[in-house]
Amino acid sequence: MPKATVPFGEWRPDLALLDNQYASIADNVFTSLNSYQPCPSLIPILAASLPEQPALGVFGARHKDGTWEIFVGTAHHIYLWSWHGWTDVTRTTGGNYNVPGGELWSWTQFGSTVIAVQFGDVPQAFDIETGTAFAALGGSPPQAHNVQVIGDFVVLGSLLADLPGTPINSGRSTILWSGINNPTQWSPGSNLCDFQFFPDGGPVQGVAGNETVAYVVQDRVIRLMQFLPGDINNIFNFTKILHDRGAVGEFCFRTIGDVFYFINEDGFYALAGGSQLLPIGQDKVNNWFIANSDRGRRNMYQVVPTNRPYVAWAYYETAASPIYDRLIIYNWANQKWSTGTVGAAVWGLLATHYIDLDTDVAGDPLDPQLDSTDPGLDSFAYVGGRPFVCGINVQGQLCSLDGPPLPATLETAEAHLVPGQRAFVSEVYPLIDGTSNPTPTLGPVVCVATRERLGDQPRWSISGQVIGAAIPPSVDQIPLEVTGKASVLTSSLLHRFRILIPANETWSNAQGVLAEVQPDGYA
Repeated sequence: MPKATVPFGEWRPDLALLDNQYASIADNVFTSLNSYQPCPSLIPILAASLPEQPALGVFGARHKDGTWEIFVGTAHHIYLWSWHGWTDVTRTTGGNYNVPGGELWSWTQFGSTVIAVQFGDVPQAFDIETGTAFAALGGSPPQAHNVQVIGDFVVLGSLLADLPGTPINSGRSTILWSGINNPTQWSPGSNLCDFQFFPDGGPVQGVAGNETVAYVVQDRVIRLMQFLPGDINNIFNFTKILHDRGAVGEFCFRTIGDVFYFINEDGFYALAGGSQLLPIGQDKVNNWFIANSDRGRRNMYQVVPTNRPYVAWAYYETAASPIYDRLIIYNWANQKWSTGTVGAAVWGLLATHYIDLDTDVAGDPLDPQLDSTDPGLDSFAYVGGRPFVCGINVQGQLCSLDGPPLPATLETAEAHLVPGQRAFVSEVYPLIDGTSNPTPTLGPVVCVATRERLGDQPRWSISGQVIGAAIPPSVDQIPLEVTGKASVLTSSLLHRFRILIPANETWSNAQGVLAEVQPDGYA
């Protein structure tokens, strides 16, 4: 019987998915050059939960000796994580914090000083070498939304109050930078400390970048920020490089290397080298994302950097979502997209916390006793520093994205398997390696949707339910037999195939399906 290979292909939901090579669903997977690979789940690093929830920000800071600390901010507190649990390092003067609704903590590190800001309180500082609690950052800087280190300066973006000499209600359109190499110098005119008000382009969403390329990100404009060595009058030069195009929120942008990624009103963009604008979501995912995310909370979309060639954005699928319940993932190495269905209150790229030889506490997964041989005495676990993507789950636990694979869903485009005729499909063989268990209760299952005319709604082969993005009812899930094939026995002009790979399944690459097909007439 003739065989037809139907690839999953690149996920491009914005295109017409008829007789092409593109996938219509690619959920809980990462993209590679010619396949999809499993996406891990969140797994708790320690059972201890945050004393206060939800988490509103997470940050990893590095000691001089190369070890790391992990901070998490909530509406009223900041906590320091360790293998013993959570330690409250909230300020001792000024009372609990007052993070407004719709706001997250913004963090940076300058030398040994960790700086945390949000609109409800003055900027907070913590000396990672000697500190025991946060305190107001020296120099009396104003309350701000965003903080970032740019070269030898700490920059505050989007201020709560107006600075002297600026127009009324101009704080949100102003940035202020510290004295050079001095995060406690905030008097404009001293030690190169100064500010810049932007009269057009809308409010400042934040500042991003590094000493090589930096950006002031506004609601409708993006400006290049360049340090002018030796110029004590201007200090920085600001050039408007994008007109009528900015970031939709305060947390949806980030520079990775020298490439700046952000979400605009019409979709996803990358800005390379300060001048080359790349519409990375156009004709791929922009329309799908607008239709399948909570636009009412677009200001809360959060960019999630990773230690792989991916950048992701966490978002709310609907207005009823209490936490970030979805990810959209972009592979900047091959310019391909996928999605993830995994929930977290907040995301971050951290580094592993070291453990010591004397650690012996309940819940410590790596060093339960001194004479343990797991890990070995030369393990990097005793030093820390391995980067990993983390999230705070609904239980308030610090988790790493290193758990067993999530349940994956992959769907092909719709195809005329026998051009001009009906096609009878007897069996479907998933082209997925590593799924060796053929029992009906384990391993991938196959779902088939058919329709006769393009004007019809596709229907699942058994129940006749109209096709949708949700996983179909179990009656439509056809298990694999001992041969590794699923007997589908469908006849139609048009077919599409959906493969469901259960959670915790061991697999490596998914490329498509091989269908046993024969012509079935013209009627």
